[in-house]
Amino acid sequence: MAVLVEATAVIVRAAAVAPRISGGWEALGDSLPEQGVCSDDELVSISLFDPAEVRRLVERLVSLGLSFDWEGNVEDIAFADQKRGLITPCDWLTFETVNIGIGGTPPSVAICRMTGSQSHELRVPEGWRYQGSLSEAFGAEGSGRE
Repeated sequence: MAVLVEATAVIVRAAAVAPRISGGWEALGDSLPEQGVCSDDELVSISLFDPAEVRRLVERLVSLGLSFDWEGNVEDIAFADQKRGLITPCDWLTFETVNIGIGGTPPSVAICRMTGSQSHELRVPEGWRYQGSLSEAFGAEGSGRE
């Protein structure tokens, strides 16, 4: 599967939640913003606009038990930018753009998926629509970087 990336997305490996966070998914959910969150079986994507919000969220996630440091340890948490791709290089995450129109036609959106995942199902935040979204307003450059 894949998760939507808009603005700056904080990406969390789902497999890290239960073993690392006391209270598991419920505790994680209580720590996330109300909007801009989506997940599949492998990833959680939290789209944020403000760099200070990104830092606060990551610090909160680390305090819950997820593994990350600003010097490059991206074991549980990584970042992706809607237009530039992966901000924190890591081997477990792939960034790309995909067409979401009928039959794989434009428009396109930025996504992240676990490296090696072949699923084409895209998860988006509840209530998300392409019309009026950041994906429509700013587009996805389509760098295809991993």
